[in-house]
Amino acid sequence: MNKNIKRSLLCVGLQRSYRHQRFAFRLYQALAEREVSADKRELLLILARNAEKSAATHAIRLLRLDVKLPQDLDNWSDRLWYWLLLHTKPQWVIAWMEWQQHQDAKLYLRLWQLHSITNPFNCQGFK
Repeated sequence: MNKNIKRSLLCVGLQRSYRHQRFAFRLYQALAEREVSADKRELLLILARNAEKSAATHAIRLLRLDVKLPQDLDNWSDRLWYWLLLHTKPQWVIAWMEWQQHQDAKLYLRLWQLHSITNPFNCQGFK
């Protein structure tokens, strides 16, 4: 498989993960502001900080690849999901974000498998 195609797929995956982590950060932050329980608010702020750190890691990787960072909530479906999740139970929000992370991890696993199949003797990475 063409090296440029694999690089493009990796970049799309990183952009997707970046958007998901930025989405999680904004959502956890908003939920923390609305939470009355100090313990739950602190937990939501920890989740927000973790999502922000993950987004920053993805941003660094994208910038090193010279790829544009995607905009936050750049389409109507993102805005709709944000509104729906903001008005639901925090447990459901956490479950949704966890599901998103699993989907991103599966994408990276598929990309690695694709790389391994197309370069069986060079599985050091996407170079």
